[in-house]
Parts: sequence; C-alpha cells; structure tokens
Amino acid sequence: MLEVYDLYSGYGKIEVLHGVFLRVSHREIVCIIGPNGSGKSTLLKSIFGLIKPYRGKIQFMGLEISQKDPEEKVALGISYIPQGRNIFPSLSVLENLEMGATPLRDPLKMKKAIQEIFDHYPLLEKKKRLKAGSLSGGEKQILALARTSMIKPELILLDEPSLGLAPKVVDQIYREIDLINHQGVTFLIVEQNARKALRLAHRAYVLDLGVNRLEDTGEGLLQNEEVKRLYLGG
Repeated sequence: MLEVYDLYSGYGKIEVLHGVFLRVSHREIVCIIGPNGSGKSTLLKSIFGLIKPYRGKIQFMGLEISQKDPEEKVALGISYIPQGRNIFPSLSVLENLEMGATPLRDPLKMKKAIQEIFDHYPLLEKKKRLKAGSLSGGEKQILALARTSMIKPELILLDEPSLGLAPKVVDQIYREIDLINHQGVTFLIVEQNARKALRLAHRAYVLDLGVNRLEDTGEGLLQNEEVKRLYLGG
C-alpha cells in the first residue's frame, strides 16, 4: 500500500531524515519506534504532505505522492492524527464529528456515519453537546480516532496515540486501533510507548538519527536483545 524509498526530509536547511526506507502492506499495523529526535514525527509529516521531502519517493497504491498536498492525500484515502489529538476543542463533540464527515458531502451519508459512531461509542453520544476541549485525554483520543475512521480511510498515520494517557486508557486506545484495523484500515503508528506498540504491530521499524536501524515483526523486535538494551530500557 505505502512505500517510502530513500527519503530525505527536514525543516529548511536542517535535514532530519537521511535516506529512510519503509513499506506498509494492506491491513497491517506498522509501528515506528526510536529515541526522541530520531525523525519519527518528521517521517509521518513528510508522508502526509505537511513537509515536502528534499528527495526520495513516496508511493501510495502505486501512485507517486511525494509532492502532493495533504488535501490531495486525504482524497486518496490517507488520514493523519498528530500528537496532542486532532480535534477542535472549542467545538462540540457533535460538531467535531460533523467536520470529520464533511468529505462524505452527502448529508444522509454524513448523518448515517455519525450515528454509527454514536452506536459504537455511546459515551460520545452522551457528551455530544459538550465542548470537545472538556473531554478527558482518553476521550479526546477516542474522538480523534472516531472522527478519522468515520470517512473510512485506507491508511491512518497516527503520531503518539498514548502520549500523556494513563495505562488503562492506553489499553483502551490500543483496543480501538486493533478493532479499526480488523475492519480493514491500515495503520502506520509512531509511538514512544514502544512495548505497547510492538505487542500490537504486525511489523515495526527502529528509526535512529534519521536512518533505519532495524526492521522486524513487532514480536521480533520485542525479543531483540539490542532493542531491549537501547530502546526498551533493558
């Protein structure tokens, strides 16, 4: 589904990615781990088009998308949830979902999609009139996932879904990711909570100082002694 080939990217004259390679197949959950400053978030932003790569190739479903804008990539079926939850805090929960359903265009389809979300997440329906900013951290992340999955994207780029959340809430978020994946959605996840992500991931990459260090199954990296020592705290 997604292929990143020899990607160089960064901010202005500051190069952060130095020839990154990555592939994601249909219905996979692929995780990227690595220390802070390794370029993980920069890689997601480059794939989504928030940053234009210096050189290299990004292909989605066989189409070259390296220089396409984010709105073009959304139309192709790519969604992105950045760190800190991708919601509008001053809008209500319902208004956030309505904003997320806008690409569906047809009012009946939008209404049906929102009702399906409420059927699956009764808590969101209960709080639909509240400002999204008043939700807990876990509820905001659920809203972000619900809002993104409502338009049924092919691929979700997810940056630090567990950031700032309590362990029980993280478990809930990862159950939702697993459920959405079983519905046919592919995930590429950047995560500092490496152990949690690797347990769920089909495959994973270690990114360090802007270059690929290791690639294996999630379980393979969990059992890798070098990964345990350098990236999992022993």
